[in-house]
Amino acid sequence: MLIFLYDLVTVYIIPGMMLAFGICLLFLSIPDKEGLKNYVFARKVMGVTFLVYCVALICEAVTREPLVGDLLNSMIVIAIGITQAFLFTYSLIALLDIGFFTKATACRETLVIAITTVAAFALFFLFPQSSRAFIFYGFSLWYMLLMARYVALFRRYYKRYLQLMDNYFSDDERQRLHWVPVAFYSAFGVGVIALLFALLITPFTQLLFMLVTTVYYSVFAIRFINYVDIFPKIKEPLRDTVCEATEPVEVPDPSSDMMVVPTDDDLLLMQEIERLMQEQALFKATDLSIANLAALCGKSHRVVSMAINHCQGVNFKTYINEYRVAEAARLIETGWLKHHTLDALALETGFAGRVNLYRAFKRKMGVSPTDWEAKART
Repeated sequence: MLIFLYDLVTVYIIPGMMLAFGICLLFLSIPDKEGLKNYVFARKVMGVTFLVYCVALICEAVTREPLVGDLLNSMIVIAIGITQAFLFTYSLIALLDIGFFTKATACRETLVIAITTVAAFALFFLFPQSSRAFIFYGFSLWYMLLMARYVALFRRYYKRYLQLMDNYFSDDERQRLHWVPVAFYSAFGVGVIALLFALLITPFTQLLFMLVTTVYYSVFAIRFINYVDIFPKIKEPLRDTVCEATEPVEVPDPSSDMMVVPTDDDLLLMQEIERLMQEQALFKATDLSIANLAALCGKSHRVVSMAINHCQGVNFKTYINEYRVAEAARLIETGWLKHHTLDALALETGFAGRVNLYRAFKRKMGVSPTDWEAKART
C-alpha cells in the first residue's frame, strides 16, 4: 500500500502540479514589468526550479531506482536542500527589497553553491568508501552553516522592510507582505526536514517528505504569483531601497540614543505638519500615508519622514498613532464608549481596527482602552 501511494504521488500528482506551477510562473503575464524587474527575474528563477523538480521526479519514476538509504542518495538530498534554501531565500528577499536581487548577486551566489556542491561530490567519489561518511557529514555541516547565514540575511532585510513601512504608512500596510516571513521560515522548516530525511531515507520518510514539500511549493507558488497584486500598495516605500549595493542601508532607529539634531528646515516643516494635524485632523484617515502628508506640505516624502524622525524621534506610524491614541483617550474620558463600541472608536480615531487601537493604546498609555475608561469613571 505504501509503495502504491508513493508511486501515485511521485509519478503522477506531484510532477503534474510542479509542471503546472512552473508554466504559470514562467508564462503568466506580469503587468508593469519595468517596475517589477527583480520580481520578474526571481519568478523566472522559481519557474525553472519548479520545472527542474518536475523533470527530476519523472526521471526517478522512469528509472525506478529502489529507495535505499546509502550515502549517495543522502548527498543528493543535501544538494537539493542547499539549492532550495538559496533560491527561496534570495527570491523572498527580492520581494522585500527591489534593488537586492541583481544578476551579479545571483551569479556570484550561484557560483559559490555550484563550486562547493561539485567539490563535495568530487571528494565523495575520489575518497575510499570507508571515508565517504566524513564527506557527507562535512557537506551536511556546510548546509547547516548556509541555512544559518540565510536566516541572518533574511532577518536583516525584513527588519529594513518593517522600518520602511512604518516610516511610510500610518497603519499595518506592512502586513500585506506578512506571508513572506511565513514562507521563509516554512522553507527553513522544510530544509530541516530535508536534513533529517538525508540521515534516514526510507519509503515512508520519502513519501512524507514529498508530501510536505509539495504542499509548501504549491502554497508558495500561488502567493508568489499573486505578489503582482500586492506590489502597487508598497511600491513607493520600497523604492527607497534601490541601490547597487547588495547590503541593506541601515535606517537609524528613532528610539536610539543617537538622535539627529534637527535643522531649521526640519523645525519649520514640523510646525507645518503639527498645524495640519491639529487643524485638519489628518490622523483620522485610516489610509493616511506619508505621501499624502508630503503632498499637502509640498515636500517629498523622504524630507517629511526625516523631519518627523529628527524632530520627534519616532517613525511616521508612531507619530500618527500618538495623535490617534490621544484622541481615543479624550473621547473615552468624555464617556464616548457608553454609546459606542471599540470598533467604532477605532474607526473614529483613524485605526484600521480594534486590534490596532488596543495595541497602540496599551503601548502608549500602559493600559487598555477599557481600563482607561474604568479609570476615567473614578
